[in-house]
Amino acid sequence: MATFKLACHQITWGRDLDGALNDISEFGYKGTETFAFVIDDYVGREDELIEKIKGKGLQLTALYGGGNMHVAGEEKEVIEKNLEIARFLKLAGADRLVLGPGRGRPEPRPSDEEIKTMARVAEEIGRACLDMGIVAGIHPHWGTPVQTREDITRTFDAVDTSIVKMVLDPAHMAKADADPLEVVQTYKDIITYVHIKDYSPELDTEDAVKPVGQDNAPSLAFFSELGRGIVDTPGFVDELRKADYDGWLTIELDRTQTTPRESLAENTTYLKEVMGFEIGDENH
Repeated sequence: MATFKLACHQITWGRDLDGALNDISEFGYKGTETFAFVIDDYVGREDELIEKIKGKGLQLTALYGGGNMHVAGEEKEVIEKNLEIARFLKLAGADRLVLGPGRGRPEPRPSDEEIKTMARVAEEIGRACLDMGIVAGIHPHWGTPVQTREDITRTFDAVDTSIVKMVLDPAHMAKADADPLEVVQTYKDIITYVHIKDYSPELDTEDAVKPVGQDNAPSLAFFSELGRGIVDTPGFVDELRKADYDGWLTIELDRTQTTPRESLAENTTYLKEVMGFEIGDENH
């Protein structure tokens, strides 16, 4: 039976770790994800960071790592950085590593060699993660080498999916004119972790990717709170349910149009009133 646990990504708060933890905890979530830069901020003080998260009644669900896995010559650096992240995950009692492909998509498409390089690097990271009890998954993402539906096919045909799984976000699929429901149906056996947000085409202007003078994520403002855009979130979750997905649904919003807290409140209301979810409990 599919089981969904609800978490919230800290991306909307930028580097305001305390603000993120306070808000996420106050709204009743039990899990949280953040970027791997927190490790750099707490070098030598890892126990302090773990206690800060646990002190808010939260579990670290995943860290967002990855990088230029497709770039020849950078393999060693990328692998070492992700294994550093994995070691922290193990210390924190978390078991998912999100492999975000490097920003800057090769045009018109990644070459076969770039796809092969990414697959090799991801597999090396994935093998080491499995030895630590951690599952690594490549995250198809707008503006990266794994952006389009074709990119997804080529990437997951090239990588050993017994070692490296998929981290899925329906809003990135919608932005790339792919069908999130079809992607779940096709890759249901390897989906290991899920982000959820919406995509609002009316926000997809030139300003959407320009940095802004606020202390949260600087780009991708065409993503929006759940229910505001074109993503069929209930249908997407139904497909996960049919696939017996057993894991976290992590709400994520790159840039808020208001404040991180207000966006979290809106997303929480959607999860309760539209999805019928209990925020702090397991849902089916």
